[in-house]
Amino acid sequence: MKNLFVNFIKGIFIGVGAVLPGLSGGALAAIFGLYEPLINFASNMKKDFVANVKFLFPAVLGGLVGVFLLSHALGYFLEYHLAEISIFFVGAMMGIFPALVKKAGEKGREPVHLLITVTVAIGAFLLFSKIFGTTTPTSLSATGIGTWMASGGIIGLGVTFPGLSPSNFLMYLGLYQPLNLAISQLNFTILIPVAIGGVLSVILTAKLVSYLLKIAYTVVYHVILGLVLTSTVMILPRNFNSPWTIGVCLFAGLVVGNLMSHIEHK
Repeated sequence: MKNLFVNFIKGIFIGVGAVLPGLSGGALAAIFGLYEPLINFASNMKKDFVANVKFLFPAVLGGLVGVFLLSHALGYFLEYHLAEISIFFVGAMMGIFPALVKKAGEKGREPVHLLITVTVAIGAFLLFSKIFGTTTPTSLSATGIGTWMASGGIIGLGVTFPGLSPSNFLMYLGLYQPLNLAISQLNFTILIPVAIGGVLSVILTAKLVSYLLKIAYTVVYHVILGLVLTSTVMILPRNFNSPWTIGVCLFAGLVVGNLMSHIEHK
C-alpha cells in the first residue's frame, strides 16, 4: 500500500511536469525511477502485464490528477507566480538529481560518459534557446482531430525522450492554452484525440528507447542526465520580485525532492 501511494504522489509530479512549460514529464519519470519500467512495459505489454499494471497504474492515475488539478490553477500561477513555480521545481529536481546520477552509473561509468552528459546539456541548451528564444509563437486557426492527435503525439515524445518539454512546442503552435482549457473543462472531444495520439506515440517510440537501454544503458542515462540539466537550467526564473520568496520556494523544492529520493531509497 505504501508503494502504491508513493507512486501516486510521483505520478502527480510527473503530470505537473508534463504540462508545465520548461519541464519534462519523462525527465521527472526518470528521476523518480519510473521511466525504465514504463518504457519496458510500453515496448512489450505482454510481459508481466498484471504486475506492470499494478505498479504503474497509481503513477498514471496520479499523473492524470496532477494534470487536472494544475490546469485550474495554471493560468493564474503562470501569470502571477511563474518564478515561484519554476524555482520550486528547480529545487525538487536538484534534490532528486543525485539519485538519478547514481542510477546512471549502476552499470559502470567512464569519463567519456560524463563528457556525453556535458555535451548533451550544452548542445540541448543552445538548440532549445535558439528554437524558443528567437521565434514568435504561431496561431493555428483550425484545430481538428488530427491536430489534437498530433498534440498528443508531441506529449508522448516528452515521456519517451526525457528532457523534451512538449509544452514549449505546444505554446509555439498556439495549442497550449486551448489544451489547458480543455483539461480544466474535461472537454473529451479534445482530450480523447490527445490521449490516443499520446498513447500511440509512446508505444511506437518505446521499442526504440527500450532497445537503446539494452545495448547502451549507461550512455542513454547520461544523455538523460544532460537533458535533465538543460530542462532545469531553462526554467530558472529570469525576473522575480522577492529574493526571500525565491529562496523559500527553492528550499521547499529541495525538501520535497530529498524526501522523494529518501522514500525511493527506502
